[in-house]
Amino acid sequence: MPFRYTAACLLLGLLSACASGPPKSVDEIISEAVRNQPAETVPAETEEPTAEYYIRLASESSGAQRQQHLLKAAELLYQRGDIQSASSQLQHLDAAKLENVRKVQIQLLAAKIAIANGNPAQALELLPAADGLTLPQMIESREVRADASLALGNPMQAVHIRIDLERYLEADDEKAQNHEAIWSALSQVASVDLQTSPQDDASTRGWIDLARVMRNAQTDISALQQDILDWGTRYPLHPVSNKFIDRLIDDYLKDYTPAQGVAVLLPMQGRYQAASDAIRGGIISAWYSEGHKEKPVLRFYDTGNEESDFEQLYQKAAMEGASYVIGPLDKSTVSRLAQQHDLALPVLTLNYAENPLSSSANLYQFGLLPEDEAAQAADMAIRNGNTRAAVLIPNSDWGRRLYAAFTRRFESLGGSVLVVQQYGADVDDYSHPLKSMLNLDDSEDRHRSLERLLGTRLEFTPYRRHDIDMLFLVATSRSARGIMPALKFHHAGDLPVYATSHVYPGQVDRAGDRDLDGLIFCDMPWTLVSDSKMKQTFDNDWSDEQTYTRLFALGVDAYHLIRNLKYLQSHEFARFAGETGNISMDENQRLHRELLWAKFRSGVPVYMETATPVATPAAAEPEQTSRSGSAPERS
Repeated sequence: MPFRYTAACLLLGLLSACASGPPKSVDEIISEAVRNQPAETVPAETEEPTAEYYIRLASESSGAQRQQHLLKAAELLYQRGDIQSASSQLQHLDAAKLENVRKVQIQLLAAKIAIANGNPAQALELLPAADGLTLPQMIESREVRADASLALGNPMQAVHIRIDLERYLEADDEKAQNHEAIWSALSQVASVDLQTSPQDDASTRGWIDLARVMRNAQTDISALQQDILDWGTRYPLHPVSNKFIDRLIDDYLKDYTPAQGVAVLLPMQGRYQAASDAIRGGIISAWYSEGHKEKPVLRFYDTGNEESDFEQLYQKAAMEGASYVIGPLDKSTVSRLAQQHDLALPVLTLNYAENPLSSSANLYQFGLLPEDEAAQAADMAIRNGNTRAAVLIPNSDWGRRLYAAFTRRFESLGGSVLVVQQYGADVDDYSHPLKSMLNLDDSEDRHRSLERLLGTRLEFTPYRRHDIDMLFLVATSRSARGIMPALKFHHAGDLPVYATSHVYPGQVDRAGDRDLDGLIFCDMPWTLVSDSKMKQTFDNDWSDEQTYTRLFALGVDAYHLIRNLKYLQSHEFARFAGETGNISMDENQRLHRELLWAKFRSGVPVYMETATPVATPAAAEPEQTSRSGSAPERS
């Protein structure tokens, strides 16, 4: 038996672990299906056979025929979304009784189930070898590889796989589905990665250029029609259809909602004044960036005045012609708004309610949510193959919140948090918490005991624990500058360290951040790669307020987002390419940012690719059999 197939069979047993509840055996599934099956078991001519129909056929057959019926049932169960039952079917199939083509079907289905269960890395291991596949099997294998690449956080890899797949597709509906998949993957590519290379063919360059055109429309829709015409001139032979492009434009224009007036409700006095000033500066900068074309009326209302509450100012803004509201900033008011049903104007908040569920159809929640950053740190660690984590957090509510968010996501992806250690937020010596986390205290205790036993002094190097392969660090820049050197001193300098944007103030400080070398952290495009005019304006005019650089970017995105909210809400894979990240919306109308990743080198954060490249198999030609089994025609 080939090694690859053996490994795949061993991994099949793991699939059911991701499903909820104990898996059913095939015999249990058969018995249940037979009990529930109506007397008429043969589908009518106009009906497609069901999984239960094939399970019943399996109960009346044996050997290879029984296995084939169960495999078909598993495929149908997967197609209708019953992942647990499909997984149980596969786990108990006797692949030895099936011919090779059926064994490949098992591997492909197992890989798709692994993706559905949130384990794309396992899906790649389960895929069959490229050699010897029929054309349909090769197409399905590459589709699964593209889906796994996307799930692993490498959307551009998925784009390249699917563009290459185009040459093997024959039917128009297959090509249309592939184009949809290419576009959904492109929407998840960070703008900084939306670049072509000399190796790209015209089709790839055209797709990437089209994505750029549509992103430009998010902040300047007036140029969309002309930009599309120009794109068509550059790529007259591109395989994407006019129908596809027309639908892209129609979908965007349908959901793009221009604003006549925008009301910004922020505290312009009191403890949040400095933060509000930065957000306000970002909004005004974005408003001015629209040039001389018709722009909405922009009005600001002070929620820091104790004589006026948010609801009163909201009503005043409505009477004065606002079509959108940006604000509030404080969490308590956002939480109160989330329970209201009667918001007449769409409201884009600048913070999040405590409860993720919202009662208001017109409330959209946006902000710099640190829990999102912690979850993305978990994603990055898993992509890099780090699955056994230590977590170091400050003794604070903030530290515990990020620890919970990281752990929740990390464990859902198959990782394990082996130790969590707290440190005092106001200390300068981190030796004690680090030694405890790394088990160095135990190593030193053993050394002292051995010296007492032998009655002599021994040369000694503390031995840290080696069951962890990474550290998730929750820290400010001040704390990180003390923790990273201490890690190296305590023999853990080789441990990959992941952190959130809080370790970087947002401004390059080579001398101050040299001790952070090697630290990997996520941050927004604004601080890592942006060279926009608005960023230059901030750096020039707000040089003394660099602490608030991310809040300025929040204001920029808030202004542009209001006209894209319906588009994000209506399309599952839609993204807004913002200064604070690649922004998507969940079912509760909460906006989430996909961030970039950087690594400190010589005291400077250097942008790095977000995902480990997923190897594409050699382009072996499939066996010359068509989908029906006959030789394909070649022109």
